[in-house]
Amino acid sequence: MRLISTLIGMAAAGTLGYLAEPHLRLGLTGKSPTPSRLGPKIQQRADRALEIDLGALGPEQLPKQVLLKGGAKVSDPATGLTMSIDAGNRITLVRVEGAKVIISPGQGAFLGTVPVRETDLLQQIAANFPAPTAVPAVPPEVKIVEPPIAPEPPPETTPVPTPVPTPAPEPTPVPVPTPAPATAGGPTDAVKLMQESVRTGQIKEFTFDQVLAWKAEADETIDGETYQTGLASYKAETIFGVKTIQAKALIKNGKVQRWIWPKSGMEIK
Repeated sequence: MRLISTLIGMAAAGTLGYLAEPHLRLGLTGKSPTPSRLGPKIQQRADRALEIDLGALGPEQLPKQVLLKGGAKVSDPATGLTMSIDAGNRITLVRVEGAKVIISPGQGAFLGTVPVRETDLLQQIAANFPAPTAVPAVPPEVKIVEPPIAPEPPPETTPVPTPVPTPAPEPTPVPVPTPAPATAGGPTDAVKLMQESVRTGQIKEFTFDQVLAWKAEADETIDGETYQTGLASYKAETIFGVKTIQAKALIKNGKVQRWIWPKSGMEIK
């Protein structure tokens, strides 16, 4: 019976000692009890992330997106439009400015600002804490042995080119004046223009077959305008029998303008 009581007492003392050991250690040594394996790692990585100067991190060391813990608003400065983004959405991280981050939904020029604590930026950095930059080892001193300088070769003598005689300039050919084209309006042209006018039916009084003779006449001024003139003599049946009648052509600008009766000056249709 005494043995059982002793064993029960030892078990109770061991349990009390296990429970009271953390407090006794803190009082005797000033050290806190050893935390669990998972707790120290998480706390240590979070502490390391909090000690990082976010402004000193390069774009390649920051995550591309962050998770919003609270709602945010973004706006387009050019148009003044505003967009609300609910918590729980992942959004593009543009840059870090002090204790705030600049975010963008990736649509147009919309930008917004939220505190760092309202995102999971610190948690992402803690999970992927950047390794310290390795200091490059100092390379061993390298001595360069320069080869002996060879004597410079004598400069090459450039042969003097033989002057080429300049050929005498060829005489400039004298331009042959181009004869001026014959001026329209001569006697031959007047006859041709009259014949063309009659063939094309410009007048109905007579036909080409009725004409007996064509004749170019001197220029005349009629109603203030100068015309080249010509006469066409044609045969016509009259009340007095077959008669030879004349019609005068008024020519200008290379064309018969109208036909008139030589004596009266009235126009022939």
